[in-house]
Amino acid sequence: MPDLQSLLAYTALADRDAFSQLYAATRSRAWAICLRLLRDTAAAEEAMQDAYVKIWSQAASYRPHLGSPEAWLSALVRNTCLDRLRAGKREAQYLVPMQTDADDDPPEIADHRTPEALLEAGLQGRQMEDCLGQLQPRQRDLLAATYVLGQSHAEVARERTLPLGTVKTLIRRAVLALRDCLGEGV
Repeated sequence: MPDLQSLLAYTALADRDAFSQLYAATRSRAWAICLRLLRDTAAAEEAMQDAYVKIWSQAASYRPHLGSPEAWLSALVRNTCLDRLRAGKREAQYLVPMQTDADDDPPEIADHRTPEALLEAGLQGRQMEDCLGQLQPRQRDLLAATYVLGQSHAEVARERTLPLGTVKTLIRRAVLALRDCLGEGV
């Protein structure tokens, strides 16, 4: 695998060859993240294009002391996808069916964000934070790499120089501990 940190540095200097190499080295992971989050090929293609436009324009903002290039790229791709999901939800919220002359009542706009639902979501979030806090730092790291950054077990094992079986076992135990803590059983 090429040195992504150098490729990002050259991309920040508007080096098209470096950007091309960066794209070739990272497109598989970026595509997996986009497809996993958006669950639609067309939307994933658009998000991936947006993400690489951002990478081109924001490559100079990468700071090596804050994390690996893979993590920075994955976070940028993930955030681009999440922005698209949020934008889609905002647009859907304001869609109102056209009213015909036969309709006497004005159309209703559905708002599923009741106070009770918001309170429950907040409580679940706090409970999840508490449960994550009970895990070992290594388990939290592996879960974040797998479920937040979208890395495969093999990628996580390779980056952390751990045996693949160990990574799978640690992640499985962490998931079981979270289920136990959240009261969801197995």
